[in-house]
Amino acid sequence: MRKKITSEMLDYIREHYADEPASDIADVLGVSGTTVSKLAKKMGLKKSSGFNKHKYHGRYTHKGEYK
Repeated sequence: MRKKITSEMLDYIREHYADEPASDIADVLGVSGTTVSKLAKKMGLKKSSGFNKHKYHGRYTHKGEYK
């Protein structure tokens, strides 16, 4: 069953997407990382330059592990 996306969820994504992995946001919201990424893209959100330099930048591979 699909989870309804609320305005509160969108606000949370807006506040956290730039500096946190989509998978972490997804865990908090109870949706998939793909859902978070797609919603962020629709809202025009991007990762911060600080996040892109971080060791967690890149594709999420397994709970708690990153490439």
